[in-house]
Amino acid sequence: MRKVLLFLRAMRPHQWVKNVFVFAPAVFSKEIFQERVAREAFFVFVLFCILSSSIYIINDFFDREEDRRHPVKRHRPIASGQLPAYPALVGALFLAGLSLALAFLWRRPVFFVMLFYFLLNFLYSSSLKKVVILDVFVVALGFDLREAAGGLASGIYLSPWLFAVTFLLALFLATVKRRQELVKMEDVSRQTLLRYPLPFLEQFITIISAVTVLSYIIYTLTPEIRHKLGEHLYLTTPFVLYGILRYLFLAYSENMGEDPMEVILKDRPFQVNLLLWMVVAGVIIFTGW
Repeated sequence: MRKVLLFLRAMRPHQWVKNVFVFAPAVFSKEIFQERVAREAFFVFVLFCILSSSIYIINDFFDREEDRRHPVKRHRPIASGQLPAYPALVGALFLAGLSLALAFLWRRPVFFVMLFYFLLNFLYSSSLKKVVILDVFVVALGFDLREAAGGLASGIYLSPWLFAVTFLLALFLATVKRRQELVKMEDVSRQTLLRYPLPFLEQFITIISAVTVLSYIIYTLTPEIRHKLGEHLYLTTPFVLYGILRYLFLAYSENMGEDPMEVILKDRPFQVNLLLWMVVAGVIIFTGW
């Protein structure tokens, strides 16, 4: 039983919240309240939870030696030696095979997106994470693949601008995470981090922050989106700008941001702002205002 609990811990269920991006197509097409669409989106969410958990374990398998030199990651089940590495890898491959098999039997287009997601992240865990800049691009692309799977599950078309905003936001979070890892790590054991000069990372973050907000503004002002989701969606821009600035403040002043979930779960102003964005955006989208 103890090994099972350790395996479940290695699956990192608290990270499943990232998979809510599969619901974006249903939400931004205003079809989320249709029973069929909601059911299909939820099934994709479950499949991605299983698949992403397998990736976390595979990543921990490849990183186990480096994680043992990390002040926090050394307590992970595989790095600490509590969970044997190779049996954990077999379990991860079983999870991946299960989710991919279910997707193959259910929706072939979704299967191909998930297969690409798995192969890309397997390469990331084994080698691509050591390639500067490309490493954060791969992480960001994973969020677009979640959205693509959610759209393909129900045959929903998504604006290219939404993919762009999602990619840039994920790139912003991934780059801040790199910056925090570099600043906070007592023993810098990952060679990729050593290749990231801190001034470069901070310039990178500044550029991505600005481009993300600009892309969101363009998205809300495109004729297609104004006609489909409401003329006044641009009014949600201040919440997006505040969210990014608050996140940067917490990273630079409070040493948060290495784990985005830490910010979401612990910072009350960020939570309130996120809730307000959801409420205002929801009202505008579903009333067509």
